[in-house]
Amino acid sequence: MNANTKKNAIVHSALLVALSLAGAQAAAAAAPKEPELPAGWEACGGVAKAGMNDCAVRTSLHSCAGMAKGDNEPDSYVFLPKGLCTKIAKGTVLAITKDDLAKMKEMSMKKM
Repeated sequence: MNANTKKNAIVHSALLVALSLAGAQAAAAAAPKEPELPAGWEACGGVAKAGMNDCAVRTSLHSCAGMAKGDNEPDSYVFLPKGLCTKIAKGTVLAITKDDLAKMKEMSMKKM
């Protein structure tokens, strides 16, 4: 191998490493974050418009976010600041479990 060939091989290797790192960073940035119940918020059922819900409890007829077929489904919820849900007509605070949040995460991953 002559000096130019070695130099080209080193440059190509460096470019491949740089592109690989850039691709890994882009993939990490695009990965969806795990859904969580925001601090100071609660899940409010019965107030979401059709297709505008954040998720639904396990007893629901649909699986999760954006799948409410009708307005004000009692088991489809949106996240609202604590105390606001009970001030809205038909609003019911729902107890959301870690299983419900895990299901929401799973459904958001399937949409990608």
